Amino acid sequence: MRYHCDYQPSLLGSAPQVLHIGPWRLHYLAFSQHSDDPRPPVLLLGGAFQSFRSFTGEVGELLNEHPVILLDLPSQGGNLQLAAELSLAQLADLIAAFIDELQLPPVMPIGLSYGSALAALFAARHPQHCDRLLLSGITALARPGARRLLQEGLDLLAGDQAGAFAQGALTGLLNPLHAQDTGVSPVFRKALLRQMQRLTPMEIERYQQNTRRLLSFSGFEAYPTCPTLLLAGEHDHFTQPWEHARFAAACRDADCVLIHQADHLAQFERREACARLYNPFLRGEALPTVTPGASRLARSQLLQLNKRHEVRRPPLSRRATLRQIDGGEWSVEMTELGFFGGLLQGNLPMAEGRGWQLQLADHSRHALLPLRHDRDGLAFVFVHSDAAASAALAAQLQPTRLPAAACA
Repeated sequence: MRYHCDYQPSLLGSAPQVLHIGPWRLHYLAFSQHSDDPRPPVLLLGGAFQSFRSFTGEVGELLNEHPVILLDLPSQGGNLQLAAELSLAQLADLIAAFIDELQLPPVMPIGLSYGSALAALFAARHPQHCDRLLLSGITALARPGARRLLQEGLDLLAGDQAGAFAQGALTGLLNPLHAQDTGVSPVFRKALLRQMQRLTPMEIERYQQNTRRLLSFSGFEAYPTCPTLLLAGEHDHFTQPWEHARFAAACRDADCVLIHQADHLAQFERREACARLYNPFLRGEALPTVTPGASRLARSQLLQLNKRHEVRRPPLSRRATLRQIDGGEWSVEMTELGFFGGLLQGNLPMAEGRGWQLQLADHSRHALLPLRHDRDGLAFVFVHSDAAASAALAAQLQPTRLPAAACA
């Protein structure tokens, strides 16, 4: 591997190098302070809507101590090659082939969101190629509600409802109940919403392929054995803190750190808190229990975090109406209500599939997806595809802090 030694942020927007492995094209940029650097490189793998330019801050900080490689696999980032036939595991194997082809030493992947699943699978399947592993927004997606919402996003795109898709996706990535905590500005929210509303046909196809890969993933057969660090935004509803903690518990040598006042985009929202952990972890130093803006979970806490990420309580007025798109209507009692979902009781239909809507006592209407129907009632998640309805519900439900035990 020959590294570029003239790093400046503008280079992240330059044409990448391309490595051909069979029919597949892998795009990458490689930087170091030395053109021939034998040290283990950091390998950056981004999320669904990230490009190399997203890593401007990380590359500048990491280069002080490590070579840095940015990699876009087929259908990732700026790599426009479609790869519908490749599974997550096969994409992870392409990372190993990339390392073999360039004769790299064991690497230290940093995987964010969608990239976290690829990085984790790579580490588990090719331990000889992985020195250390850092993950954030781990998309293992065993949670039924998350899977239903991803499928709903695919259905909305297939129905040419890009606006509804974008609104639901934005609400999943940026928790509106904690916007003041995370400090995400309305300008940034609007810019991200606009980006998702204006996806090109090619970008939509890539998103659909990547999402189908996640939904078809049946789970980890083995977990990483190298030193591993998971960073979880304390308000992340899409990939929740307890999911990060459980993944850490399944690894041989893993820590989980909560990033305070952050949700799914922790590296953007709390860049300094995350950056303080990067180099100490990559150097192999023991992480302190508390750093500014973050706290490390004790091993005994990893399986004890509360799975209920939001407090749900009976609303002041429990009466509501459940409707189906075909015209069916049922009076129901709302026994639990939260911004992301709730629980209904009453003479309920065997609800399944799409096309369900809940009308609350204030006359606002909200699209929902049924999750399960048992003796406790009908559990559901809100789709949040309508901006006005979501804003009305958020205004009704002021943020309520979880017990300290669930966040510490």
